[in-house]
Amino acid sequence: MLARYTVASNGKRVKMIKNFVFTKLKMAREKKYKMSRFIELDFLRGFAILHMILLHLLWDLDYYEILPINPTIQQTNVIVQVTFFTILGICLAITFDKKTGQHKKLYLHLLKRGLWIFFLGMIITIVTLIFMQERPIIFGVLHCIGLCIILSIPFLKFKQWNQPIALTMIVIGIILGTLSIQNPSILHLLIGLHPADVWTYTIDYFPIFPWLGVTLLGVSIGSMLYKDNKRRFYLPDISKYVPVKLLSWFGKHSLTIYLFHQPAIAGALILYTIF
Repeated sequence: MLARYTVASNGKRVKMIKNFVFTKLKMAREKKYKMSRFIELDFLRGFAILHMILLHLLWDLDYYEILPINPTIQQTNVIVQVTFFTILGICLAITFDKKTGQHKKLYLHLLKRGLWIFFLGMIITIVTLIFMQERPIIFGVLHCIGLCIILSIPFLKFKQWNQPIALTMIVIGIILGTLSIQNPSILHLLIGLHPADVWTYTIDYFPIFPWLGVTLLGVSIGSMLYKDNKRRFYLPDISKYVPVKLLSWFGKHSLTIYLFHQPAIAGALILYTIF
């Protein structure tokens, strides 16, 4: 009888130890996740990506002459654009703070990341040159994001002091956008000099100015709001809400969603028009 009691007691102890260890591991994983990501940034990025998908759906419906839309709706796209590039800068600032003492490795990582995203942009250029020859994407959002990541590298060390540089670049971009140049070179398009009717030649165009400025403004904001990789403002725990989880998931996978959402929408609408 004593033997049975001893075995049962030992079994309970083992179970308690296992539960304790598993609980600690779970808490450690959750703590690591919270330290590595800020859910509000994924949430905002997810909101922007869903807004973009809706706008692209409406654009495709109009393009395939299924449902005409009011052109003013597309003007809300600026919300998506500013959100994406600002969050890009904020995340660059957070990553810079995380990698204190390892900045050379960080710069190499950002260079590779920027080149990879630019390469994905070039794939989209090739695809649109084949299937949308009248309005191909020569310098679109992925090209711009890739170059903004690379060009931001020397500015990361300035942290919040990037504000005047960022605002100057934004003003330059606004000014360049008011100018018109016929038969622009790639360099002209890169910095923001283009024909007045540029949107009749391409469906997506993001020059370095003002978007590098918006990215650096994000770096400045991130350096202040997330200094030393810590949230410097109060935010209640929103991670338990299903809509937040859903939008955060979209935010964490925004690049993949961006790459595949448009072919999926276009393919579905083409099948609709056929059948």
